[in-house]
Amino acid sequence: MTAIDPKSVREVLLKVPGVLRALKEENEKLASALKEYQRREEAEEIVSAMDARGFSDNSVPFKKKVASLLASKKDLGVVKEALALSSPDLSFASISDEEFDLNAATAFENFILGD
Repeated sequence: MTAIDPKSVREVLLKVPGVLRALKEENEKLASALKEYQRREEAEEIVSAMDARGFSDNSVPFKKKVASLLASKKDLGVVKEALALSSPDLSFASISDEEFDLNAATAFENFILGD
């Protein structure tokens, strides 16, 4: 077994603080990137759920909706909870440009039209 040279030990110990700082910075940078990725993923889930329930404008691209949600700096957990509490889209009728025929075909339609 060889003896440890005190000069070598000193050189190693002098390098340790710099290496540890560099590793800490890299770790913080990676943690920040992971957090941002997870936030984007959560925003995409929320926008998908909003689209599925009919709560968003279909003419706006998906990526733009996600970017807008992320830019709002809102707590995504709260938005997700609010979305979970909302009722699904239960639209039974819609407005259209079609011509309306006032000739009722059933007694129910006559009643609705006031005939």
